[in-house]
Amino acid sequence: MYIPITAVSDYARQFLERHKQGTVHSVYRKTVNFSLGGHLLALQAADSPLSPISLITPLTAREMEGLPIQTGDCVSISSGVIQIGKSCLFSSRHAVSAKLALSSSLSHEELSVLEQRIFSVLARRNAGSFELLFSQPQKACEIPFLAIAQSHLLSVSQALLLSDWKESARRLCRLMGLGLGLTPGGDDFLCGILAGLILCKIDRHPFSIILHETLTENLSNTNPISAAFLQCALEGQFSMAVCSLTAMPFPEEILTEFLKIGHSSGTDTLCGIAYILRNRALLT
Repeated sequence: MYIPITAVSDYARQFLERHKQGTVHSVYRKTVNFSLGGHLLALQAADSPLSPISLITPLTAREMEGLPIQTGDCVSISSGVIQIGKSCLFSSRHAVSAKLALSSSLSHEELSVLEQRIFSVLARRNAGSFELLFSQPQKACEIPFLAIAQSHLLSVSQALLLSDWKESARRLCRLMGLGLGLTPGGDDFLCGILAGLILCKIDRHPFSIILHETLTENLSNTNPISAAFLQCALEGQFSMAVCSLTAMPFPEEILTEFLKIGHSSGTDTLCGIAYILRNRALLT
């Protein structure tokens, strides 16, 4: 019996078409991560948000948990069918594909409105992560990893004022792997930084180019799953929530979409976008 894959990103589909063999990297309650040619893809439960590495199934979290799949199992792919181990077969033949490559045609005025809406969202959140750097900086000082992040970001801002692009990028990269969770908040924030550069149409600025190079050289400084999302961001691929920002959603819509991405991963990403929106004048 085949389990259908209902939705997939164009980015993930390319890897399915290029590679025939892989290995299960890790298994979580509602996700099976497997490696193809050094890149991670994720089989996920039906209620999971679509990301560049997602292969969404109709299974519930409990059904995903019950699959006879273990870390290290062999993965083989043929004609859109993914076989894991001896008995699990998934078919991507009829999956709906989504383009998650971020681009922007927002005007200066629209970016200003988007900035206001995002900061409105962050002011409502109190999950104890990167949003506190914007809404409650004094409280952020009391949380060790946020105090470190705050220090790094102050140095980044100072370097940007001096147009020291190399030092700015170097300081930002110190956020890699910082924080808790499957994808540390610092990594999510960096994904937001990369998205913000695209949204503001400054992704070819010298700072952006140096940041891309520096992040690429240091991907091993975080865990493989987080590194996979950073690699996607470096290639301009983001979650559906991030891509939806080009449609200028209202704060309530932004909050709803970004809350779907883990406990704080979505809002940590939003914080990175907010940081670029606030400092874009230094890069134009």
